Amino acid sequence: MSTHYDKADLFAWMPLIGFDKNLPDKGVSKLMNRIQHTLDGVCLLLAHPDIIHQHEGMEEERVLPPDNCSYYARPYNEEQQRQEWTNHELKDLVQRLTNQGTECFVSIFGITLNHLFHQEWIYDHPELLFQNRNFTSQLHVLKRFRDGTYYEDFFADQICRVMEDYGFSGLHVADSFCPQIGVIKNGDFSIDMLEQFMEHTKIQLPQEIITDRIDSTELNAARADWIWEHYRADWIEFLCWRWEAFWKKICDRLHAIGKKVFVLGMYCSDPFDTVYCNGIDLRGIVNAGVDYLMPNMAANSCSIGRNRHWPYYQWANMIPLTDSYADQAKKYNMLAVKDATEEWDMIHHAPTFLDRDIGFLASYLRYQKDGSLKRCLDGHNICLADGVGEQEWHWLLERFDIGFGKMPVASLAPTFVWSDTVQKQMLREYITHRRWTPHKFLSELNWAGVHTGATVRCEDLTNQCGNLFVPDFDLLSEQEKQQLAAYKGGGVICTSAEDFCPEQYEIQPVFQVIDHDTPFRNKLFVYGMEIENKEELADLAAKTDDAPILEDPFHAPDSNHTLKDTMPYQKVSKGFLKVLCKLMVLPFAHLFESTHPVIPMVMEDGAIRLYLLNDDRLHYADAVIKTKQPIKEVKNISKFPLLPVRFSENGTFNFMSSHHPGNCRCFRVPIPQAGLGIVDLYLEDD
Repeated sequence: MSTHYDKADLFAWMPLIGFDKNLPDKGVSKLMNRIQHTLDGVCLLLAHPDIIHQHEGMEEERVLPPDNCSYYARPYNEEQQRQEWTNHELKDLVQRLTNQGTECFVSIFGITLNHLFHQEWIYDHPELLFQNRNFTSQLHVLKRFRDGTYYEDFFADQICRVMEDYGFSGLHVADSFCPQIGVIKNGDFSIDMLEQFMEHTKIQLPQEIITDRIDSTELNAARADWIWEHYRADWIEFLCWRWEAFWKKICDRLHAIGKKVFVLGMYCSDPFDTVYCNGIDLRGIVNAGVDYLMPNMAANSCSIGRNRHWPYYQWANMIPLTDSYADQAKKYNMLAVKDATEEWDMIHHAPTFLDRDIGFLASYLRYQKDGSLKRCLDGHNICLADGVGEQEWHWLLERFDIGFGKMPVASLAPTFVWSDTVQKQMLREYITHRRWTPHKFLSELNWAGVHTGATVRCEDLTNQCGNLFVPDFDLLSEQEKQQLAAYKGGGVICTSAEDFCPEQYEIQPVFQVIDHDTPFRNKLFVYGMEIENKEELADLAAKTDDAPILEDPFHAPDSNHTLKDTMPYQKVSKGFLKVLCKLMVLPFAHLFESTHPVIPMVMEDGAIRLYLLNDDRLHYADAVIKTKQPIKEVKNISKFPLLPVRFSENGTFNFMSSHHPGNCRCFRVPIPQAGLGIVDLYLEDD
């Protein structure tokens, strides 16, 4: 049994092929015996939404179509062939899971499969199909039937009936349902959606945009281009409002019968990207009643599965930023373990990547109003849990114990300050200037080897939060600016637009520089912190580089696929970023320095917990840490390194290097490829 994982929740996302209809309890005890740990929830991946659309009660037993019995009707997994389940057998399974104290969600996509496995409901209502620039496919849940009634009203009635008839604990939705397929700039600009837009915004579109009140891919593309050129921000804000209204209606109905709502919501992006690319405001849908969100930090599985680039930090930062923005909902990371349908397997083919995900994502922390820290994740939703054997579960739980074990009490690296106001203000700023968002600053710092230690919502800020990092300071509200100007808990490192004047808030910067050779010039200023090498930093910031600029930011090509493309941003010079990196490590430079990326935390017993990262996906790394004080002890926390760390007086190591610190102030931590090492460092008093 795990010893620490009771501090977080464990969900399993799995299709019916992971159970066995021929066993008396439908395979529930077999699953629980494998895991040897309580499952807090199971999301039964019935995949095709017709499990809801075509539900007509339980009076008659009927066989479910293959695309409900297995994800995309996969014929088999590692253990068995796909089985033909009936609606009565499914109800029995749901009851047996809930009898274990496990929440059981019906999990669906918004997929359409062109009648491949059964006669699909959607094709009797083609007006609800999603109309992209290039295709018409998948369910668009925000649209209306031909008679003008909303799909969501029909869906609310059907999902409540499904909940009561089967006994599910709630609804779980993912791909092509929320969020929908593709990015919104290529999305549905049908007459229905344009009319909804005009009704909500009172903006009257020109006649040529709604020509003849007909739809086609050609007209959709022309409308998309026109809206994106003239009313881009308004369209995005309309979709955010529309999603909030959708989920308010569904959540109200489900909550009224004691059921919960679990939404993927984002797709490999942070809260701002989710607004800009998906038209979904995560705080908005949580305010509407969504109980759980599922950040899908699948950078590893997507990159090895289809030979894509490795957007690790761009995706990883969705964890702390989503928790900071949508702070009232629980977040269960979609932990990419294996997926036979999509044909990737992290636990067998790239276990060091998976090990890193478990430890690193659990290191994201957020300060609360009382000054204490909480984890940004409330647990994991295992994707996908069918075919995961007993030894694999043991391997996972060992690492969950480490990730969700003892809590740090403070962060040594600067704390990132989240502002809802910046999130709101950034939309039009980004469209006009393509300036760096907070997420962009964080991910670029990470790729440069520098990490923040925790996050805090601006209204939760206390002097216990230590040194701070505040990007885009000029977009804060007046109250937030004054609050930060009066901060006494440590130094404050800020970026802003060039014309922002911190002195008007009685901030006296000890150092500031302005970027150059770029149309949008950021200012970097610091206060409340001692800086010795100011001239050296200023010279570094002044260096020129050949990175390209965006000549026309407004028309910069937007991402066409959030899994493959990155969003366009205006240039920030390399020297400016390097200066920011040097400032970010100053708060703990008096304690140690590391050759590899490190996140230092303070533990309750006085140890400095070091999360050490290796961004090389092919080779082991030897992270060398040099301390300013004598070392008392270094303890391994992660499963690797296996042996005690090695110490050295001169920074060279071999098989005979000591495993005892002696008088050494230097030690080495081996880290596997794309992996993570965690050690606790104890220093002697000066």
